[in-house]
This record gives sequence, C-alpha cells and structure tokens, in this order.
Amino acid sequence: MLVRVPKNLATRLERAGKDLHQSQSHIVAEAIRFYLAERADLDIALERLRDPNAEWVSHDQVKRDLLGD
Repeated sequence: MLVRVPKNLATRLERAGKDLHQSQSHIVAEAIRFYLAERADLDIALERLRDPNAEWVSHDQVKRDLLGD
C-alpha cells in the first residue's frame, strides 16, 4: 500500500518515529487502527441515535441521578 501525505505531516511522522523508536509504518498502522475503532464507535452511536425505539433521559433527570437531587 502506498500512501501520500503532505510534507509537513511526513516530517512530523518521521520525528515521531525517531522519538518513539518505532517505524513509521508501525505509527501509521496504529493511527489507522485508532481511527477505525473511533469510527466504529461513532457508527454505533449514530445507529442508536436514529433508533426510533430508543429511550431518552432528560438532562434534568441525569443531573438528579448523578447529584442525588
């Protein structure tokens, strides 16, 4: 796989690799794994948000539950 990135990002990646004693490929793979995991979480949240059968709790109820009021 070939990925092109802007020069400033490539420079930062190179510096991070040296600082972390990791290959640039390793850092990029970790970044992609993190992005995909975050994206999966977002997709789940959006699916729940769009669920017409979802139960909602008001802001006031959350405050009461958390603060014991």
